[in-house]
Amino acid sequence: MTDYINKRAVVNRVNLHYIVAGEGPVVLGMHGWPQNHREYLPLIEKLAGQYRFIVPDLRGFADSDKPFSGYEPKTIAQDMLELLAVEGIDKFHIVSHDLGGPPSVALAYMAGDWALSLSTIETPFFGLNYPGYVDPRVPYWHLSMHMNMDITTFLIEGREDRYLRHFFRDFAYNPNAIPEEEVERYVVQMRQPGNLRASLNHYGYIPQMAEQTAELTREKLKVPMLAWAGVRSFGSHCIDSAKAISVSAQGGMIEECGHWVFEEKTDFICQQLQAFWQRNRGAK
Repeated sequence: MTDYINKRAVVNRVNLHYIVAGEGPVVLGMHGWPQNHREYLPLIEKLAGQYRFIVPDLRGFADSDKPFSGYEPKTIAQDMLELLAVEGIDKFHIVSHDLGGPPSVALAYMAGDWALSLSTIETPFFGLNYPGYVDPRVPYWHLSMHMNMDITTFLIEGREDRYLRHFFRDFAYNPNAIPEEEVERYVVQMRQPGNLRASLNHYGYIPQMAEQTAELTREKLKVPMLAWAGVRSFGSHCIDSAKAISVSAQGGMIEECGHWVFEEKTDFICQQLQAFWQRNRGAK
């Protein structure tokens, strides 16, 4: 297993835990729910010899602060900008998964020339309006449920293991892609005091996600964009959305793959990311 360093920084008035691993051009990873920085370990294991990964636990998760508010995409993007400033970074690639996606899009807009590329993997896009667009709240029952954060917390507390196992097993093409010991680590995270309720803010703020994404994407994103999704999960939603908001979008659908792309199709997504990053290295 590739070694990584645990670090902390106070940014945008929150204390974030993050890991740093590898050497080379910088890659900022933004995780989704119910995961944390650990979902990037399969990528780090494959690519840390060529890239330097900076992966935080986003606000509301794991060993980072769990504030009552501030879960809008622009606010989380500002967290990331200030974290990168702490690390002295002014050029970086962005890769996101799941609900790390909406704030990663905001970050790509806000970072300007600092962002070399944006990769959104299995990302739900809210607030768009293009032919064939379907709001992810329509096909995915849990999005609207999780927006009712207090009720969801009441229903899930004490049952975190069974609830999270449903997502890790049933939202996968290969239900054994995430080892049981990793599932148990995510369950422990959700059982930390305040973690479940705080992490659900990433759903509770979906209306703000939709509003801010619609506002940002009135002008097409100039940062090169990559979007992949599993056929068994978001299907064409991700690449269709990327093409709608970006002047340069690549990607598609991954066969025999569900939601957990980094764990289910590690070699494939690493090859795609590496080739994409090499094409978008910026000025030497």
